[in-house]
Amino acid sequence: MTRIWSLARIAVALLALGTLVFQFAHDLSYVVAAEEPYASHVPTFAWNFASFFTNQSNVIAAAFLLLAAWWSLARRDGGERPPVWLAALQVVAATFMTVTCVVYNVLLRGTDTAGGVAPHVEWSNEVMHVVVPAFVVLDLLLMTVPRRVSWRLLIVLVAYPALYAAYSLLRAPFVTAPVGGAAVWYPYPFLDPQAQGGWGGVALYVAVLAAAVTAIGAVFVAYARWRVGRSERRMTP
Repeated sequence: MTRIWSLARIAVALLALGTLVFQFAHDLSYVVAAEEPYASHVPTFAWNFASFFTNQSNVIAAAFLLLAAWWSLARRDGGERPPVWLAALQVVAATFMTVTCVVYNVLLRGTDTAGGVAPHVEWSNEVMHVVVPAFVVLDLLLMTVPRRVSWRLLIVLVAYPALYAAYSLLRAPFVTAPVGGAAVWYPYPFLDPQAQGGWGGVALYVAVLAAAVTAIGAVFVAYARWRVGRSERRMTP
C-alpha cells in the first residue's frame, strides 16, 4: 500500500508540474505574438507567472509529494516516522493548497473567463485549484505514519503569505499591466485598491486571508499532533 500511495504522490506531483509547464507555454505563445510592447515583454511575463500564489503553492505541493514519495520508497520499513522537516512541509503544502482552493472557488471562479494574457483554460485551473489541493489534503488526513510538528510552524504559515502580499503590493507600481497597459499590475483583484474601493478594502481582504491561513494551519497542525498522540496510545501496553 505504501508503494502504491508513493506512486500516486509522484503522479499528482507530475500532474501539477506538467500543468504549470503547459500553462506557461500556452500563455507564452500569446505573449510572443502580442503587438503591444507591454504585452510582449517575455521577462515580465515570466516574472508575473512566478508571482501568482497559485503557481507557488503548486510548486511547494509538488516538491513535498516528490520528496515524500522518495523518502517512503527508499525505506522498506513502512512504520518509520518521516523526518520533522518533511512533516512540516506537508502541513505547509496542505495549508497553502487549501487556501488556494478556497480563494479561487470563493473569490475568483468565473470572474475572468476571458483570460488574462491568454484565453482561459478551464482544465488547468481545475487541476491547480481543485484536484491537486484535494489530493494534498487527503494525503495529510490519511497519513499512515504521522509525525508531531511544532506549533511554531504557524509562524511560517502566516509569514509566507504576509511577505507575499507585501511583495505583490510593493512590486505593483513597477510593472506595466500586460493586459490594457495600466501603470500598475496586481496578480489578484483583491490586492488592487482600485478594484476594492481603496486600501481599506485591500487591508480587509489581507486580514481575512491571514486569519484563514492561521485557522487552517492550526487545524492541520492540531490534527497531525492528535494523530501522533493517538498512535502512541495504541502502542502503549
